[in-house]
Amino acid sequence: MLSYGDFRFVRADTKDLKERIYRLRYEVYVEEFGFERPQDHLGGAETDAYEGSSVHFAALDPGGEVVGTIRLILSSEKGFPMEDAVDIRFPGAKPPPGRIAEISRLAVSHRYRRRRVDGLYGVESYLPSSNGGPPERKRLPREYKKRRTPVIVMGLFQIMYHESKRLGLTHWYMITTDKVFRLFKRYGFVFHPVGEPVHYHGLRTPYLGVISEMEQKVMRENPVLMRLMLWGLEKEYHPHFSLKDRMRVVTSLPHFTRRGFDFWKGRVTGHKRRH
Repeated sequence: MLSYGDFRFVRADTKDLKERIYRLRYEVYVEEFGFERPQDHLGGAETDAYEGSSVHFAALDPGGEVVGTIRLILSSEKGFPMEDAVDIRFPGAKPPPGRIAEISRLAVSHRYRRRRVDGLYGVESYLPSSNGGPPERKRLPREYKKRRTPVIVMGLFQIMYHESKRLGLTHWYMITTDKVFRLFKRYGFVFHPVGEPVHYHGLRTPYLGVISEMEQKVMRENPVLMRLMLWGLEKEYHPHFSLKDRMRVVTSLPHFTRRGFDFWKGRVTGHKRRH
């Protein structure tokens, strides 16, 4: 489990928690955006044929309500949804299926997307206007501007990264919007397009992410964020960096101590760092 500010991020291993995730997905994908038909998801739960081969994650608010979710679809006899939707062009040899998982069903409750600029996942207003963000960024309410990172999406991404390392995954599939791609790219999590955009819950592009490549890029460009991403992950699953890379962590802030770590964590949560 991870926690940032008022939110907790957990792997969903119980039937009750999974059912609450499916209800949130129904609210977002069926009722709010109409990506799925109500008659295909009776009982107010949005599910598909891949639930049994997926690992689910949930973001919980202070009251324990599920306010965000994401899942990893693992290799199975069903294959991957993205491979059925598009013709994938691999940049090189395709890794073994057991090393790939598909990132899927990212959803954030409308209660945390109440502003017009927030968009489907609550991430658009964190992007500069030059990268597809809103031109009215400077006029956002003060309480919104103080949180520098979309904490729900990034917290879900972090706990999903941890589980991917434990499972021995090396690659991620993801078919998503341009704005989600740009958000992850902003923090160094670069995915490569591997096919043409298709209409799949709206216009989306298929991507492939190489986990080791992302780790190296984030370590080079934002080592403090890399330390934060590894926070809570058992050391046996940490990537191996060179001494030069590790020294970047030491020298990346004027006084890199626990205080420096709290500085970046505060940028994610919107809470002030400890003194």
